[in-house]
Amino acid sequence: MIGIIGGTGFYDIGFFGEAEDISVDTEYGKVDLIRGSYKGVELVFLPRHGKEHGKLAYQVHHHANLQALQLLGVKRVFSTVAAGGISSEMNKGDLVLIDQFISFHTRHYTYGKYSVDMTEPYCTQLRDILKTKAGELGYPVHTRGTYLSFDGPRYETKAEIQAFKLLGADVVGMTNGPEAALARELGLCYSAIVIVTNKAAGLSEDIPDLQTHKNAVKENADKVRLLISESLVEIPESRDCQCEACLTRALAARSH
Repeated sequence: MIGIIGGTGFYDIGFFGEAEDISVDTEYGKVDLIRGSYKGVELVFLPRHGKEHGKLAYQVHHHANLQALQLLGVKRVFSTVAAGGISSEMNKGDLVLIDQFISFHTRHYTYGKYSVDMTEPYCTQLRDILKTKAGELGYPVHTRGTYLSFDGPRYETKAEIQAFKLLGADVVGMTNGPEAALARELGLCYSAIVIVTNKAAGLSEDIPDLQTHKNAVKENADKVRLLISESLVEIPESRDCQCEACLTRALAARSH
């Protein structure tokens, strides 16, 4: 079973045939999802902010969301992320297959049971599949990028963006650091597709707002759906990444 987490403006997956609404009870609360299939691959879709974007970034129950996917038997997760562009090369409408993040969160996003290796926070196997499929589809994508993960729900100041740029951040958002970290703690393969929705604060005359993000995602939603659907059918049963091994090492270290 493959998990798909939809971010801002991405509230349905669009290529399900028959699908059903389901709920999963976790230690952290109930999570509502949609279960279906595509070309014989079982899928479960989770709208991160709710079907009507009822949750702002700080209200998203990341612990419950990732645990719900694990309880359903999910091993691989694709995530869509709306973010502001910091790098001069990353502009509105661009797709970025991020490979690193910097966390500026003040809250603790951990299950608190062990320490996991986050040297490579995103699944290399899933990223390679996405990169290959993007090339076959003729989609120009940035194959690397660093995501600055920020608490929100307020947007960043001009000075903060300049500081983030000095740190090497390419895009900025509010949810992906916690999600990627918790996925790693559960041994899940996790890869994120960033949709650049605007230039970050102070880098253009555009003012960041939620509707701008939603509109930019809507304009690129079909492209992202096709990229995910073409990629998920190529995922092999075996994993050749380090995602599961990182959890195994963490568990072994805890037991000594």
